[in-house]
Amino acid sequence: MTSEERADLLGDEWLIVRHSGEIPEITYHSSLYFLTEDSDGPRLVLTEAELQHLRDAAVQRYHEIVLRDIIIENFHKTIYRGVRRALYNWYRCKIFVQRQSIPCDSFQKTAAKQLLEFLEQGVAAAGKDLPQIFINCSAAQLYELAGELGITTDQLPPGIREYCHSG
Repeated sequence: MTSEERADLLGDEWLIVRHSGEIPEITYHSSLYFLTEDSDGPRLVLTEAELQHLRDAAVQRYHEIVLRDIIIENFHKTIYRGVRRALYNWYRCKIFVQRQSIPCDSFQKTAAKQLLEFLEQGVAAAGKDLPQIFINCSAAQLYELAGELGITTDQLPPGIREYCHSG
């Protein structure tokens, strides 16, 4: 295999991982299996740089899907899954980066800023452009996500609980 063919193959796998579905870690491991072990695959020995490139694709996808569900402009789009899914995907991302020894501090700050913006915009639009109860999780789950992102309850909009689903 030429270096160009190898680069093309790895590039294809990067794209698959980067644009994977809801659980990028599964796609990442599937790509690793195909590239290194599958009898129908190329059976490569990947360098640390190549592994990191694929891990980066999974992390980028996790970041994308966490943010997707805390961007108010996505609320009425079919891609939107809501704050509850952002919480689940945050935990999936957190576990993946811990397993892979990847720092996540800068994304945590980005996600925190985005959640606060989402909540402020949502409160302003509740009962108008958005349903009155526009947060598809309980207040406890919202507080859990906020805490995970380093947001204190006093940073949340006043009365945010009334915009959450009960239970």
